[in-house]
Amino acid sequence: MPEGVVQTFIIVIAVLVIGIVIFGFTSALLIPAEAFTIAEHQAAQLASQTTISVGPLLVSNGQGSLVIEGYDPSYSGYYLVYAFLIPSYLVTSVGVITPNTQLAVNLPFQVYLPSKSLATETTISSVYDINGNELYQGSLSVYKIPSNTPVTILIQNVPNNGKGYYVVIWLIYTNGANSFRIGYAYTGLPSSTG
Repeated sequence: MPEGVVQTFIIVIAVLVIGIVIFGFTSALLIPAEAFTIAEHQAAQLASQTTISVGPLLVSNGQGSLVIEGYDPSYSGYYLVYAFLIPSYLVTSVGVITPNTQLAVNLPFQVYLPSKSLATETTISSVYDINGNELYQGSLSVYKIPSNTPVTILIQNVPNNGKGYYVVIWLIYTNGANSFRIGYAYTGLPSSTG
């Protein structure tokens, strides 16, 4: 084989290898970013259409109970839900308080479907707002609830029988890889119970 053909063959192979490496690197960076952007857009659209109805917090012997519903007649999928408590003096900042805020009170809770069966519990690792800003980083145990269906949240060990606290409910949309808080609501004791 003439020497020129061998050199040309080596150059062609080198260019192909470099091209494959560049393509792989670009794909590794762009595909997750594009998937995040698509999920963020879906979450923002869902947030604009979804309303959260939440009933009062009822507490008996340290166990709290409330009913919530994520309602969007055009959406027949699932939401994720997370509940935590905040002191009542923080209620004006409820939109920026997260479960890892120092004053947030994270208590064991369960979510029950209308059939009285326990909703499916799952774990997510990060929660973003609908603008792509990270709200929460770390492991978060949430429950999967159907849209347009009232569910009951039971919270254990509610301090002071709920007096001086509000329950904050996060409604979360996930595409499996990325999770977005699409709404929140809060509730406290009915005014007749203190």
